Amino acid sequence: MSIHLELRQLRYFVAVAEASSFRRAADRLSLTQPPLTRQIQALEEELGVQLLVRDRRGVELTAEGAEVLREARDILARADKLAERFAQRAAPGPTTRVALRLGLTTVVDASLFSWLEPALLARESGLRLIIKRQISQLSINDLHRGRLDAAIIGLPSETSDLIVEKLTDDPLTVALPSAHPLAQRRTIELGELAASPMFWFRRSLNPAYYDHFEKVFRRLDFAPQRLPEPRDHHVLLGLIAEGRGVALVPRSLTAIGRAGVVYKRLRYEAPFQIGLALAYRSRHRHAALDALRRALGAHFCSPTPASSVTATLRTAPCTVAQSGSDD
Repeated sequence: MSIHLELRQLRYFVAVAEASSFRRAADRLSLTQPPLTRQIQALEEELGVQLLVRDRRGVELTAEGAEVLREARDILARADKLAERFAQRAAPGPTTRVALRLGLTTVVDASLFSWLEPALLARESGLRLIIKRQISQLSINDLHRGRLDAAIIGLPSETSDLIVEKLTDDPLTVALPSAHPLAQRRTIELGELAASPMFWFRRSLNPAYYDHFEKVFRRLDFAPQRLPEPRDHHVLLGLIAEGRGVALVPRSLTAIGRAGVVYKRLRYEAPFQIGLALAYRSRHRHAALDALRRALGAHFCSPTPASSVTATLRTAPCTVAQSGSDD
């Protein structure tokens, strides 16, 4: 009996397993759910085992699914390396374009880094930047597996043995329905939100970040009703506009205007901020990593930020080496 596996099916399966959701995996893959579901079913039929189980909490791996996931990741990593090696051979010489695979956290607005690709091309004309927008934990996982060369992540995160260089801090801001009793205030104390349902993310998305804020909330005796936070910021703002609840969002996201939503500063911001950092592996360093570090250092560590969006962020001890050295 011959088995015909497709790399596409393995990629789709890994995406669903890592996201624990067909919907989130479909968003990540820029697909609709029906074709994604069909490909997973075809993979299960080909292997003759059930890989996933759906329940109210999302998607869980079966014992066979966990085994296939380990194998699939290894197969995909080897396939990617093979493709990259022969792509470089196909275009030898000084005109070869080097690809830099960069993870970019979805916790902040993408416009915060719209300047990055032009800045990198100015330093490395033969560079091809491949950006993968996803949550920090997925980027950290991809770094460990060699599927990314570097990542811009949110802090705090569990970064294990990665090298992490701080860029800046993005303070959290309150997003309120425009009809909320506090909507006319200039600043708000956290305790004043205790009576309002608050959208908040699941711990599994970033345990370190979740636990950090749990400690802050307990210290301040802040325990509002929690609502599951949608992954898509536009969906979140739509729910806030409908009066379903409030949320704490990074200030950079206030660039997304939404009728029915107002943004207010927290009176005491210090504990309420998201750190942004560059993370990469100490081994197998990419040839263009120093150019990336220099570009980020020049942008975030300079006295005058290069964009109005960056100017809204809190100044932080920037640890990215502007010279590109390894100190």
